[in-house]
Amino acid sequence: MKHSLIAAVLAGPIAAGLLSPAASADIGDGPLIQTTCSYPQLMAAIQVEAPQASARLAERPEAQAKLQKFVSLPVDQRKQRLQQFLDRNPDVRARIEEKRNSPEGQTMVQKAATIAATCHNY
Repeated sequence: MKHSLIAAVLAGPIAAGLLSPAASADIGDGPLIQTTCSYPQLMAAIQVEAPQASARLAERPEAQAKLQKFVSLPVDQRKQRLQQFLDRNPDVRARIEEKRNSPEGQTMVQKAATIAATCHNY
């Protein structure tokens, strides 16, 4: 997987919440990394729960395609690829950790949990 896939996802305003777990120090074990929802289900839930992020993603067809490919991977492969990316990009890991610990980041963590919990409804 090209690093631009994860970079596109991580660069977004919901990255800390989407990829970070609420109760774990492991960035690569967040609720949306673990999801069994399909890409269309995930996108529908994001549209409802995080409309600003959905709008930003809608403006980036390449990022959408890469996210779709990433979501199609088995969970273990998602974790592995994300971990490889973070290992190669410690600055990104540090930004995610910093963001996750902010009030805005905690809001995103809550949204990610809601998206993961409701995406099967779409």
